[in-house]
Amino acid sequence: MINFKNAYETMKKERVLSFSNLLVMTITFLVLGVFLLVVFLSQSTLAYLEQQTQVTAFFRDDFTEERILQLQAELQADERISNVEYISKEEALQIFTEINKDEPLLVESISANILPASLKIQTRKIEDLKIIAEEIAPREGVEGVKFFEDVVSQFQKLANVLYIAGFILTAVFLFISYSAIVITLRTYINRKGTELEILKLVGASNDYVQAPIISQGLFFSLTSSIFATVLLLLGAVVATLLGVFDSGLLVPFTTGFRINLIALNLIFGIILLASGILLGYLGSKSTVKKYLNY
Repeated sequence: MINFKNAYETMKKERVLSFSNLLVMTITFLVLGVFLLVVFLSQSTLAYLEQQTQVTAFFRDDFTEERILQLQAELQADERISNVEYISKEEALQIFTEINKDEPLLVESISANILPASLKIQTRKIEDLKIIAEEIAPREGVEGVKFFEDVVSQFQKLANVLYIAGFILTAVFLFISYSAIVITLRTYINRKGTELEILKLVGASNDYVQAPIISQGLFFSLTSSIFATVLLLLGAVVATLLGVFDSGLLVPFTTGFRINLIALNLIFGIILLASGILLGYLGSKSTVKKYLNY
């Protein structure tokens, strides 16, 4: 159990050091939480883009609707393809009219006859889009293929940069926090050195001697992770009140399941608390092993 009394006494005697350590560690866990959130948001956005990204095949006017529908059925049987939607000339005109409803002169100048019928094809995996596009392009009756490959690929590159930068930044702050725990506990050990030696001389067990030191490390790391969790949840509440992600976030690798931003940050908070306990325990355990001579 964490000895809060000893931890409080340490904070009173070492106010500046304790406050600095709490601040650094709180920032560490906050950075870790933000990093987790950025990773989730990027994966959620990528999943949404994957659902929206599609290959559109346009057909020549002399290629009949019956043959297009046959091709649709053939493509739908492909395990790589999740959905194939047929857009007739009339439906293409309706879509064009809706997009350009603020340009009446342009809409009046366009008829269904000059717009091509098309198939909109969505794949189960985004990497299959380019392959499908290359396979469809030479097919009979296909006049052209549209595939916005750059949008997804550029976003993926940006996400990878964010992952690397976030991972490095989190690792640096975790190392700093680990060092802060070691420094704080070393100060505690130096001040309590004689008392600890006496305890060992009178037969106190190693676990008994280590307990207050480990409590110190757990107190600082757990308190910092709680502060970071509260800040994350406050940010989520403010974002929710402002209507940000009011429809929830798409959970990656699921079939359209969404999660509330507050619930998501609550899950991240649990991860931060677990990380705080682990960091505090490892830091204090290594400090005891290094600076206490049994």
